[in-house]
This record gives sequence, structure tokens and C-alpha cells, in this order.
Amino acid sequence: VHFIDVTEQKNLEVQFAQAQKMQAMGQLAGGVAHDFNNLLTAMIGFCDLLLQRHGAGDPSFADIMQIKQNANRAANLVRQLLAFSRKQPLQPRELNVTDALTELSHLLTRLIGESIEFKLVHGRDLGLIRVDPGQFDQLIINLAVNARDAMPGGGTLTITTGTETFETPRQVGA
Repeated sequence: VHFIDVTEQKNLEVQFAQAQKMQAMGQLAGGVAHDFNNLLTAMIGFCDLLLQRHGAGDPSFADIMQIKQNANRAANLVRQLLAFSRKQPLQPRELNVTDALTELSHLLTRLIGESIEFKLVHGRDLGLIRVDPGQFDQLIINLAVNARDAMPGGGTLTITTGTETFETPRQVGA
């Protein structure tokens, strides 16, 4: 009697099939993200047209601005999804951290829930950072969600910005 153990081969076949499924899902997500990005671009364009018709004193102005800001946030998330699916490269640019966090604060407040108080403390004389805006937003959102999950009984999430100078370079994670 001669036996051949094919367990490892079967495991490799299952892993290969799973990898093919994941690749197909990535391609599908990339295609959907591209189409969604086109819709968001149209929404942002129409918001711009409405903002030209409704001045800052108009009661609708704040609502239109809120729609535009949310569409821009969604577009940033779509850009990140496209970058993740390798259909769009990261686009680092100079970013004002104070402005970016202020824009995200409404979303963060909703994400962390009512049992957690959210505080945003801005430092003074902050310079610009060079980062992909979608990556920055996703990083802050992930940190806020992790903080929320670490405080099931409630608490306070404080994000503080500031400038720090180091004498010697520091390694990430050090």
C-alpha cells in the first residue's frame, strides 16, 4: 500500500481560490469606487453652482456647504479605496492639520457616539504637513474608532495638535 498526503496541496488550492476571489473583489470595488467618484464629482460641481446663486447670508448657504463638505469627505474616502485597489496613486499634498481636523470633527463626533465626549485642542503656529488627505482622514477615523472601542463605558476622546522638535530622528514605533 502506498499513501500520498495531499493535505498541503489541498490547502494551497483553497488559498489560491481565496486569493482569486479577493482579487476579483478588489477589481469590483475599484470599478464601483471609480463610478462613485464620478457621481461625487458631479455633486460637488452642482454644489458649487448652488453656492454661486446662494450667498453667505442665504439660509440655504450653510446646508449647501455641509453637503459639499460631506461630498468632499466621501471623495477622499473613494480616492483612498482607489489607491488601495492600485487604480490611483497616493497624492500627497500640503495640508493644514487644524482645518482638516475641524472638517472631520462632525463625523468623528457621530462615529464615537453619545457616551464619549469629543474634544479638539488646536496648537499654535502649526506648519503644514505633506500627506495624502484621504490617508490622513482614514488614519484619524481609525484612531477615533479604536479609542471608542477601548471605552465601552464612555469617556473623553481628546485630539491635541502641536509642534514638536526632535534633536535626533526617531523611528516609527519607538
